[in-house]
Amino acid sequence: MDGKYSIELFRAGGEGAGIEKILVRHDSLTVARTLYKVAALNCSERLIMHCDRARVLARSDRPETMPEIRRALSSRRRTTVRQRRCLF
Repeated sequence: MDGKYSIELFRAGGEGAGIEKILVRHDSLTVARTLYKVAALNCSERLIMHCDRARVLARSDRPETMPEIRRALSSRRRTTVRQRRCLF
C-alpha cells in the first residue's frame, strides 16, 4: 500500500542515524495517527516520526507534537521500571 501518511522508525542514535524502515503507509489520517500512537508507545526508546509525505506531523522525541502520547508515556513510566524493547 502506497499511502500518503507514513510512520518511520529511525536507527538508534536518532534522526542523524537515518531511517531504519518505514513501518506503515496509509491514506487515512485517522488510521495513520492511531498506528503512530501504537508504535510510539511500543518503541518509546527509538525515534518514530509520523509524516505526511515530506512534512513531519509528529515526532516521538517531541511529545508536544502529540499530547495524548505524552500523557500515555508519562503514566507508563510511572507504572513500570523494567526496560522495554522495541517490538518492530
